[in-house]
Amino acid sequence: MTTIRIVYPDTIPVDDFAHERAVAPDGVDLTYFGATDPSAIPDDVWRDADALVTGIRMPIDDAVFDRAKNCRIITRLGVGYDMIDTVAAARRGIRVCNVPDYGTTEVADHAIALLLSLLRGIVRYDQAFRDDAEEGWSFRHAAHVKRLSEVRLGAVGLGRIGTAAALRAKAFGMSVGFYDPYVPGGTELALGVDRYDRLEVMLAEVDAITVHTPLNDETRHLIGPDAVAAMKKGVVMVNTARGGVVDLDAIHDGLKQDRIGAVGLDVFETEPPEPDHPLIKAWRAGDEWLNGRCVITPHAAFYSPTSLRVMREKAVMTCVDYLTDGLLRNCVNQDLLTN
Repeated sequence: MTTIRIVYPDTIPVDDFAHERAVAPDGVDLTYFGATDPSAIPDDVWRDADALVTGIRMPIDDAVFDRAKNCRIITRLGVGYDMIDTVAAARRGIRVCNVPDYGTTEVADHAIALLLSLLRGIVRYDQAFRDDAEEGWSFRHAAHVKRLSEVRLGAVGLGRIGTAAALRAKAFGMSVGFYDPYVPGGTELALGVDRYDRLEVMLAEVDAITVHTPLNDETRHLIGPDAVAAMKKGVVMVNTARGGVVDLDAIHDGLKQDRIGAVGLDVFETEPPEPDHPLIKAWRAGDEWLNGRCVITPHAAFYSPTSLRVMREKAVMTCVDYLTDGLLRNCVNQDLLTN
């Protein structure tokens, strides 16, 4: 087999591609860099690349395509592909794919875990007792505890992960609605959930919100000041999708004004989040007004050892299968390609 050269421009596997080498056939050459700027990678590496497997550190746009002139396929090492210019790739005949199913269960589990930690007061109880062994020993410290069968959950986005989260919420006895104009009619009947045709209507009615939409021009800051103003007072919201879908300023203001009761955030528009942002400062300082109302995790919803292995295996084999057999999976710019 002719050597296939796959470049990982902005990721560094800590085990020298152990998972990738376990599944890739002989003749696949893997090269990695931890770069954020295309100019940090030698021109001959770009020129010889048949495929790229990308993370979230380097924008993949014309600056890359001008160098990687022989690249035929790009696979995003994960689900979201907002860092890749899919239109520019299509103009050059480059297929852009992702790995949409590697961590579906992990992200759905994490979303529900964040939600439960707030709806059951877990974080606040732990913190109160840690701070004061006597006064902290009281069930009255958590203001947002609810009987789950009385909670109505609204899912913003009902793709693979949104569906998995909705089914988990139903298993806990919650009623579930969703807003997603791209989901085919009848999906709500199959899943036993309610469809909302307008986001603001759903936000006004639900007690909890979970965000599961990709990031694009349509969804950037979808949860912004107008959305927060439309929310039912005291709502609990979690985001395990993309940080840019949520306007962090609006969330801070919503919490301060008690429009939002509590938030669980795994993703941020800038990662790590800016330490001087008012919400992050208040959270890190343990400000009383925010106690028990904010849970933050480090973009970890996707992670388990199994999901990480599956993601890496599927990413490399998506490239190999296309380059060897023409088998194309999970192509996200198929409708833009002309050749």
